[in-house]
Amino acid sequence: MLIVREATERVAEQLDAELNAFNERRAGPLHRERFALAIRDKGRLLAGLTGELFWNARYVHALWVAEQHRHKGYGRSLLVHAEQLARERECDVVHLSTFEFQAPGFYRAMGYEPFGEIVGVPRGSRRIWFVKTLRASPTSNI
Repeated sequence: MLIVREATERVAEQLDAELNAFNERRAGPLHRERFALAIRDKGRLLAGLTGELFWNARYVHALWVAEQHRHKGYGRSLLVHAEQLARERECDVVHLSTFEFQAPGFYRAMGYEPFGEIVGVPRGSRRIWFVKTLRASPTSNI
């Protein structure tokens, strides 16, 4: 056995394909859909949100608002829009993570509940995972 370093993108694409094929054999079609939302002024990005849908869940990868535009409702508007898109796709939940120094209070105020954390990442802080239930999920057979 020989472990070698390779181009990240090439390996990531191959791993993604292999894991998706395995997962779909076990849990059904992934129905993966990536998306991005943006608020711009004259082309300049003021706020944005990226994420993806898979199975019956929406995952928010990133939500960012330029510092000078915070507390204007941009983050709230983006997250509400992402939740609405999730409902339209019949998602049961939206989940995401944030760091302690970022926006855990914002997500709690938006109805998200913490379900996990890693203390000390980064050192002196913690990473927190949140979930919001959009609709009751049928009981799983898995």
